[in-house]
Amino acid sequence: MKRWIPEVGALYERVRRPARTVLLALFVMAPVGGILLNENPAPVSAGTAAETVAETAAETAAETAAKTANHDRAADRTVGAAWVREATERQRPPALRFAREFGIPVSLAKEIHSAALAEGIAPRVAFGLVRTESSFRRTVVSHAGAVGYTQVLPSTARWLVPGTSRSDLFDTRTNLRIGFRYLDYLVNRYDGNIRLALTAYNRGPGTVDRILARGGNPDNGYAGKVLG
Repeated sequence: MKRWIPEVGALYERVRRPARTVLLALFVMAPVGGILLNENPAPVSAGTAAETVAETAAETAAETAAKTANHDRAADRTVGAAWVREATERQRPPALRFAREFGIPVSLAKEIHSAALAEGIAPRVAFGLVRTESSFRRTVVSHAGAVGYTQVLPSTARWLVPGTSRSDLFDTRTNLRIGFRYLDYLVNRYDGNIRLALTAYNRGPGTVDRILARGGNPDNGYAGKVLG
């Protein structure tokens, strides 16, 4: 065909010469490569290769198993320690748990817990109320004249427990019992709605009732602080 079509002949000649050069170079380099790469390498049998692969796989599996076992033991120790801490905490008396949680003396925690149970208030709500109202300070007095841990007004105290004086509200047990009794009254007034009761504790039931009568929402964030 190269005789018949000049373009094909020319292309053939261009390809043939470089190809011969490449083949000659490979032939010359072959002995050198053989010397560098060791002309007579030791033969490796199929059995030896299989044994090597098996040994490598076994070593890798052993290392993986050891790492997994160490990880599992560490995880077991972590879970076990957490379980022990949780079990120990559950066995503590409730007042001790609240004392630790709120960072207050155990004696005060016992008084709050006892007064809450006596007046039908959930202990956690009771602790939240005292924290929000007075930051657990016995002698604090507000600008409106509310006194002590639960910030009870003397007029409210006299209404709930006739004969209670202002000075009586500085007594820990008296203040807590009257404050929680007032909250219990509000919970009943609002049909068990603790959020409304807490809002009324802060804003006054008269204010809450007026807002509700207008179809408004009296929530001012106070209940969230107590319950949070």
